[in-house]
Amino acid sequence: MRAIVISDTHGYYARLLDLISGLGDYDMLVHLGDGYRDIRLVKSHINADIVCVGGNNDYSSDNLPDSRIIEIAGERIYCCHGHKLGVREGVERLAEEALRNRCAYALYGHTHIVADETVGGVRCMNPGSIGYPVGGRAAIEITDDRGRANFNFIKL
Repeated sequence: MRAIVISDTHGYYARLLDLISGLGDYDMLVHLGDGYRDIRLVKSHINADIVCVGGNNDYSSDNLPDSRIIEIAGERIYCCHGHKLGVREGVERLAEEALRNRCAYALYGHTHIVADETVGGVRCMNPGSIGYPVGGRAAIEITDDRGRANFNFIKL
C-alpha cells in the first residue's frame, strides 16, 4: 500500500497533474482541501482511490466532509483541512480531535507550511501547499512497512 497526501492546490491543476504523473504507482491519493475542483479536473489521470476533505475555499464541492479517517497498515490516520481546528495558531486542537477519534496520526493543510510535529502523542503532519507554498512544497508518502505505517516527506 502506498498513499500520497497533498493539500492546497488552489486552482493549479497543471502542477497537480505534473505531480501525480511523476510519482509512479500509488494506491490512494489524499487531498486535504482547498482544491477539490482540481482533483475533479485531473481525476481521469489518477489510477488510485481518492480521498478528499473540504477546505475553507472548497465552496459547494459535493458536500465534502470536514474530516475523514483512513487506515493504512492498521494505523488510523485523521485527515482534515484544519481551518475549523485553528491550526494557524497551533495543532493542539487537531491532536485532541485525532485522539478523540482513536488516531495516532493527523494530516492537515490550510497553513501552506510543511510541518511535522508531535503534540500529546499525536504526530501532526502538513504537506504544505501545491498552489501557494510557504517556504517549500512537499507531498507526504505513506507506505505499509511490514505492517506499520511509514511516513516520508517528498520535496517537490
